[in-house]
Amino acid sequence: MNVLFLVFLKIVVAVAVGFFLRKNRVIDERMQKGLSDILLKAILPFSILASSNYERSADVARGMVAVLVAACAYYIVSLVMTRLISKKLSFSDNEKRVFVTMATFANTGFVGFPVMSALFGNHGLLLAVVFNMAYNIFMYTYGVHLLSGKSGNWKEVILNPVTIASLVAILLFVSPFKLPVYVLEPIEMVGSMTVPLSMIIIGSNLATIPFSKVLGDPKSYMVSLMRLLILPGMVLLAVFILYKFVPMMSTTANVIVLMCALPCGSMNVILSEKYNCAPDYAARATVQSMLLTMITLPLMVYLCLHLFV
Repeated sequence: MNVLFLVFLKIVVAVAVGFFLRKNRVIDERMQKGLSDILLKAILPFSILASSNYERSADVARGMVAVLVAACAYYIVSLVMTRLISKKLSFSDNEKRVFVTMATFANTGFVGFPVMSALFGNHGLLLAVVFNMAYNIFMYTYGVHLLSGKSGNWKEVILNPVTIASLVAILLFVSPFKLPVYVLEPIEMVGSMTVPLSMIIIGSNLATIPFSKVLGDPKSYMVSLMRLLILPGMVLLAVFILYKFVPMMSTTANVIVLMCALPCGSMNVILSEKYNCAPDYAARATVQSMLLTMITLPLMVYLCLHLFV
């Protein structure tokens, strides 16, 4: 429990640093975009590559397969479920589309990678990388189709630094080749900036949104309810049942559940702005889920660490 408290204390402090830097104009919009680009195009890929150095074993390999199957099942079930629910909501057509993507697609990279790394080390990060592969496939195909009304772009799935680094990390893990120490240590040094920098950027984002509008939006609460409670609760129950009957490492079970319990992905906002599909609603829902995650995610972590032992 002390380790869990320390992890979240570090996260809160880093978020607070980003918040106050933005409020005091040390970070402006241009700098924030630059920091985000550095994180996504350089630091995060280095962190992913470092995860390939985890000790190879049959249990870990089976865990990677289990995570991939679970992630695909999660996206299929949640997309069907949220589409059916959206038809019952008195939202505009664009808001219904945003509701589906926001409720389904979490911030698996920007938040998921650093949190899994902080909680479970390279093993957790490696499994998170596998989960994120499924995210990329579904987000950049069906997600793009839903928000734009057009076919998804496979180039977005394959030709981005995170996906490329993920593929290389998996190949390195399954191959007999190991990175030499004089290559691995510089990669780990750069990758270690992932957690603090990502949380500083999140804090900077939070500083730009009026909390009164975010916390007073009932439509955003519908997203938060699905994203942070209902869907992860369903996954927790399903994984707990499987855990009792199917051989599975505790870290595998933890990562599957927690990757489904993260706040709304920022890519939802970027794509909704790109295709002019209720971008204001997407922004409010994202920030609201980020704030509420400070309560729901520690609870989910606590449950997982006690159920999967």
